[in-house]
Amino acid sequence: MYLLATTSQMKELDRTAIEEWGIPSLMLMERAAGAVADRVLQLIKKSPSGRRAAVFCGPGNNGGDGIAAAAILLKEGCEVRVYLVGDRAKMTPDSRAMEQKLQAAGGRLEDYLPGQAAQQEWVRDSGCIIDALFGVGLKRPITGDFLSAVRRMNEARCPVVSCDIPSGIDGDTGNVLGEAVRADWTVTFTCSKFGLTRGEGKEYAGTVEVAPIGIPEELIRQVFAPKSRI
Repeated sequence: MYLLATTSQMKELDRTAIEEWGIPSLMLMERAAGAVADRVLQLIKKSPSGRRAAVFCGPGNNGGDGIAAAAILLKEGCEVRVYLVGDRAKMTPDSRAMEQKLQAAGGRLEDYLPGQAAQQEWVRDSGCIIDALFGVGLKRPITGDFLSAVRRMNEARCPVVSCDIPSGIDGDTGNVLGEAVRADWTVTFTCSKFGLTRGEGKEYAGTVEVAPIGIPEELIRQVFAPKSRI
């Protein structure tokens, strides 16, 4: 038995954990990133490209998960390049904090340049890719540079690991919002999401791993109704 969450339930759970229970948001993000990094480390062991990874991040907190995971992978001796897709000015405070940790680990957050040959080559030759563009709250079709990044990940020959949900999948319905990342693994946090079990979302998610990130069970029980259990 495990819990399935709607996007509104997850938003309320995160808000309550941080604002009412005093759980540091950076701690939750680092634990989420640790679970993603652990999965990537398992996958690249089998890669002929070695310990090389590419990370695609949006400016929101899902991107922060990816940035933090990249910092962990660097500390583990991996070669990592991290690409920011979207407006740097829109980065959340937590994502900016994780960028500082990335820099301390010897990495940097590069602007994603769809036409740059060096970035394309790195992605092509990577042993694993992390998708951290969008979280469960996305409700609009992916466009622009984000769409380019989705297509770049889907063209890759190596495994793709999505943070929480494949970017482009509606977290409630499982519908594809125009185009979406086809993940080999999805590391989702605290609870599974309805969008990972329905329609196209189930296909696009690949293998789903539910990772606890430090939110107490008592709080989870307060937020979720019994009908959320399957």
